[in-house]
Amino acid sequence: MKNALLVLVVFCLLAVSCKKKCHECHYDLNGAEVEIGEYCGDDLEALEASGFAVGDTTYEVHCHEH
Repeated sequence: MKNALLVLVVFCLLAVSCKKKCHECHYDLNGAEVEIGEYCGDDLEALEASGFAVGDTTYEVHCHEH
């Protein structure tokens, strides 16, 4: 019974981690990459769709695995 429970817990953790993809993100400023950190899941999708605002300027964001 303990082994079955352990297998179930491990499976659940793997299933959750597979759905939540995280990537390092940056935007370009005068030819240089400005790192803005790691974003995951819905936050990642929203950031790529809407961009990253700095003051009155919104920059296109690029997120990818390193």
